[in-house]
Amino acid sequence: MRGEILAAASKMFADRGYEAVTLREIAKEIGYTHAVIYQHFPDKWHILAELSSETIELMVQNFDAIAAKHLAPKERLFATSRGLIQFCIAHPQQFRNVFFGPENRNGVRAGQYINDLGEPLFARFVQLFFDVAKEERLPNRDDIVVAHTWWFSIFGLATLMVIQGAVPDLPDQALVVDQTIATLWAGVQAVPRLPKSAISKRSGRSSASKP
Repeated sequence: MRGEILAAASKMFADRGYEAVTLREIAKEIGYTHAVIYQHFPDKWHILAELSSETIELMVQNFDAIAAKHLAPKERLFATSRGLIQFCIAHPQQFRNVFFGPENRNGVRAGQYINDLGEPLFARFVQLFFDVAKEERLPNRDDIVVAHTWWFSIFGLATLMVIQGAVPDLPDQALVVDQTIATLWAGVQAVPRLPKSAISKRSGRSSASKP
């Protein structure tokens, strides 16, 4: 029963949006009264929270399985980056539920909630990036900003592909993924990080502009 509830809710959240779906509608979808759902979940939020946790756990398992197949840190980075994008494309429903869900996550801002939930996955990517930087003697190997840039670029491409799907004029998604990774790699090899003074100035202007 719990699995039926989660499966129905996952599809309905992804198709219609979390806010638009009610517990009564979820119950109707699986052929029960909404009172049955309360035997497993206290409210709709806890359904989304479990779906989100399951998805992140699967993403971590996917990362670990791919990383275990490659000895060289660089190859692990490339393979896990591809793997993240492929996972998101293969599981668009789960991806949408976690990352396109409501801004208010039971009193916590979505960005903070997702950041905390996804920490095990993000920490793996950062550590792997540092391993690569050390192995390949990249510049700025101690600068986490570069690791963030790699992560944001890969995750951003995954998000775009989930939203847009295959591009009519460029149907080979694997080619786009490989080109993105190659471009990122060329960049981290050649481009020095911003001086700390420049980062400080940017942060200062950003802070000053806030009310």
